[in-house]
Amino acid sequence: MKQRGESVTMTCDYDLEGGKLYSVKWYRDNEEFYRYMPRLRPPQHAHRLEGVKVDLERSSARRVHLRDLTLKSRGLYRCEVSEEAPSFHSAQSESFMEVYYFSRENPRIAGHERPYELHEPLDVNCSSAKAYPAPVLEWHMDGQVVTEPSWLVEYEPAPISQGFFISTLGLRAPARPYLRLRCVAIVANHRRERTVVIETNSSNGHRESSFLLVYVAIISVILIHKEKL
Repeated sequence: MKQRGESVTMTCDYDLEGGKLYSVKWYRDNEEFYRYMPRLRPPQHAHRLEGVKVDLERSSARRVHLRDLTLKSRGLYRCEVSEEAPSFHSAQSESFMEVYYFSRENPRIAGHERPYELHEPLDVNCSSAKAYPAPVLEWHMDGQVVTEPSWLVEYEPAPISQGFFISTLGLRAPARPYLRLRCVAIVANHRRERTVVIETNSSNGHRESSFLLVYVAIISVILIHKEKL
């Protein structure tokens, strides 16, 4: 899998076993885009094909170099090797190339801004930035991946312009006094993530009460100390 904007060199290895090379032809989805014929001058020729930009200087009888890959570069690539007369034997090999795009923008989390009560169900969604193919999303709660199916709300990836997708994954889990949420978007082993912290109203009240008890205890100690003096 290659990233949009990158370059790629495809190789076509063969052994003519003493025969003479007649031609090497390259196809994407059965459309020819490059050929090498040693008896011609120059021996190389590239055909126009959307999403395929051949760098002739870096291409040869055994390889073809493509630059500036786009999503339209993806497809089934095939090389076909033919011998000179009298045999005209030929052989071919093919491989599928996938091209991906993953925005540098981190996913967005919505619904965490409002106050939650302790044990009230969370109602948050995570949406990826545009990408191809559609990103896989994960929720993490306090460092643990959420795997409970009843807590996850899955949505179909939304197609947008230029062949990109936006993925969304909801989370409906019980709130805790203090909760660190992280959403991770994954495309082709690359990750983007965003982290938020949710504190329930009950947790805030508990922390304020604890501070008050400590404060009163300190005052009491001071008063007792003064009386002894």
